[in-house]
Amino acid sequence: MSTKDKLTGVFSRHAEAYRSRLDEWMAKGQAAGRDTILDYVKPRPGMRILDLACGPGTLTIPMASELNGSGEVVGIDLAQGMLDTARAALAGRSLPVRFLRMDIESLQFPLASFDAATCGHGLHFLPNFGRALAGVRRVLKNRARFAASLPGPDRGGPDAPGALLAAAFDARLGKSEAPPELARTRALVADLDQLSHAALAAGFRIAEAETVAVEVTWDSPVHFVTVQANWWANARRLEGLSEHVRELVLKEAADQLEKSLGGGPFTTTDTANVLRAEV
Repeated sequence: MSTKDKLTGVFSRHAEAYRSRLDEWMAKGQAAGRDTILDYVKPRPGMRILDLACGPGTLTIPMASELNGSGEVVGIDLAQGMLDTARAALAGRSLPVRFLRMDIESLQFPLASFDAATCGHGLHFLPNFGRALAGVRRVLKNRARFAASLPGPDRGGPDAPGALLAAAFDARLGKSEAPPELARTRALVADLDQLSHAALAAGFRIAEAETVAVEVTWDSPVHFVTVQANWWANARRLEGLSEHVRELVLKEAADQLEKSLGGGPFTTTDTANVLRAEV
């Protein structure tokens, strides 16, 4: 099974938890990368917008709400569970939005079909980053805007909550190795110059990349570990464990954080690299 197929399965199985976490962050203004995307694209009536790796509709649905019934947002994803969750979130609402199962690296739309395109944390899962960007450029109209958020630099040290959680998981579950076929893409999106140059090479007229950051609040170490355990990267490591072992791993992780941070609220810094480009 390819890495893409494996990740698609993980995202499908954990779509609801993924949606819950992102909805909370968006509501609190703690999703800096995705908020920056919306600010740049500026959805408005009459636009036709493509949302790549749309997940549970975190960007798709808010953008569709801005169209006031005129225009369309098309969200695509490979994970059927994500698409099902996105459609469920539309229950009882009449919005100009469609969700389709489609691979970003093989877009099935005519030339110059969209006025804008977005992608919230999805491009770093693509083995062929350049081909994907060229495909996005092909389906955009002249002067159309494209914005994407990607994982940003880790600003915490070995005593940061994320590092402590990873160490606790590694102690019980072994080291987690990144898929080698994604190494080139991960290195590219981590470098702001390479990221903007990749967009220019794909045919965009203007491209720039920056790192944005936001403080994220957590009620306690238990809250942090519980939420992070349902995030895709950690959720895939916990799959297949018995409920007893899973709870043991999470308790050990929470205990490690509490020793360093205490049992009360704390904050972490979430960063994202954001690419903004124009045709």
